[in-house]
Amino acid sequence: MDQRQAAKGRRSGHRDAGNRRAQPLRHVVTFGAWRASLAAVATTATAERTPVEGGFGNLRHVALSAFWFGSFFLWQPFTFVILQDQVDSLVPDRNAQGSAIGFAVSIGGLFALAIPPLVGAVSDRLTTPFGRRRPIMIGASLLTLPGFVLLATTHSYVTLVIGYGWVQFFFNAAGAAFAGIIPDVVPAQQFGRASGFLATMVQLGSGGGLFTYGLLHGAHQDRWIYLAFSLVILATLIPTSLAAAGEGSTPPPPRAHQPFAAVVREFLRPLFEGDFAWVILTRFFVSAGIVTVATYLLNFFRDVVQVSDPAGFLTIWFLVVLLVAVPFGLLGGHFSDRLKRRKVFVYASGGFQAFVALVFIVFYPTAQVLVFVLGAAYGIGYGLYYAVDWALACDTLPDQRNSAKDMGLFHIALTLPQFVVPFFAGNALDYFNHASHNSGYRVVFSAAIVFLALGTVFVSRIRSVR
Repeated sequence: MDQRQAAKGRRSGHRDAGNRRAQPLRHVVTFGAWRASLAAVATTATAERTPVEGGFGNLRHVALSAFWFGSFFLWQPFTFVILQDQVDSLVPDRNAQGSAIGFAVSIGGLFALAIPPLVGAVSDRLTTPFGRRRPIMIGASLLTLPGFVLLATTHSYVTLVIGYGWVQFFFNAAGAAFAGIIPDVVPAQQFGRASGFLATMVQLGSGGGLFTYGLLHGAHQDRWIYLAFSLVILATLIPTSLAAAGEGSTPPPPRAHQPFAAVVREFLRPLFEGDFAWVILTRFFVSAGIVTVATYLLNFFRDVVQVSDPAGFLTIWFLVVLLVAVPFGLLGGHFSDRLKRRKVFVYASGGFQAFVALVFIVFYPTAQVLVFVLGAAYGIGYGLYYAVDWALACDTLPDQRNSAKDMGLFHIALTLPQFVVPFFAGNALDYFNHASHNSGYRVVFSAAIVFLALGTVFVSRIRSVR
């Protein structure tokens, strides 16, 4: 009898303990703090990723991140220098150029916004002998090339917008697949190092693209840059594809059939729950601040700093930014792992970038040396943010099994500002410049300071990362 009562008491104790655990778990799930189940997810992910984690040294990090070099060899000069320079030649009315730039960037931004999470979700469920991510990354990169042909031969604003949209559509699909590779194959304890290497490739690729465009621009052969884009993208596909060998080797787990509304809700859930949502919001505002400044710098240097060759001057200015950003990006990723801290780098980044925008709008500097010094200060902030950008996302991923889809949602925070901000900022720039000479730059760059401040504030809401 005593034994039966003892057994009953033990079973009751187990049930009570289970009930005590269940209530907090419901609370956690309701408010999106998925950390309570992170250990189990990490264990599953580790088991799935074991075949590809061995021997992850610096050389493999370099090879894996090579495609990001090719991506930013394109994106930095293409989005912030070349497009503006082509609009300048195709739209002669200066009071309409802000709107023209804003419309083109917004059309491209629409594709950059919509494509990555959709492609990421498809790649999460894809099963091929060559992996889940790499077939999409390679195929979409190849389909980007016709857009370069259109842009290299265009003589009208309409075809410029079409070509820009084409490139944004397909190359963002390639980037979305690549984004899923990183959490698939990189060990969790090396996310900071991987983010540092990616940040370095952002800066080196951007610098390489800007330097190449600067040489071609100086020789009055600007359109040949599109051939350079094609060759570099194809070349960087090779080491990344080889370094990602083994990704997608485990078939995705079967999923139960769900109503469409439930599927959509689950698809978008990471945007509204948990620390990953705060990471996305932080990235959105920091990216909005960067886009607001960078999109109209060519016009600012032409109208306010009064340089004779704004495209050439902006190219050199961005090179100064990147020359400083590279070491800060690499060292920032390293020290964020060593110190086990990410937020402080975002705080410092927002401070440096907002300071530069503030000096621009308060003093309207015309001394070119001062403008380049400000470029170096901007580079510190730029490098520090991208040093921990990916690490923050990888640290807070809700579910490793849906990493590409969720990284696609993370990518929205980079691309949504490209869709929304230039459209409104371009019209505001034209309106206020028309009302009062060059006053539009003060309005637009003030908005950038607000965006950067909000990004710095929201990062403090992330609880699972220091």
